[in-house]
Amino acid sequence: MNMKENITPYSGKILIKRITEEKSEGIIIPDNMKEKPTRGEVISVGKPVHKSANEHSSPIDLKAGDIVIYTKWAGTEIEKDSGLVILSESDILAKISK
Repeated sequence: MNMKENITPYSGKILIKRITEEKSEGIIIPDNMKEKPTRGEVISVGKPVHKSANEHSSPIDLKAGDIVIYTKWAGTEIEKDSGLVILSESDILAKISK
């Protein structure tokens, strides 16, 4: 099953694929001791959260393919070892320009 094609985030959420930085220094580090990645590629973006009648909702300024930096412990992992995470817009710290 291709998870990327079957998941559509709702209510201002963002689906990303974690970008892991592979380091080959000859040292083997167990997975539970590795740092969590803080960069990811945007896979899809949900529609903005609906606001009250007095406020307007603005679209999230991200699109598929954008690379972002997010808070270290943010988001909900979709499936173990899939690298797919759903984040809130507030968890995104920056967009990296190419």
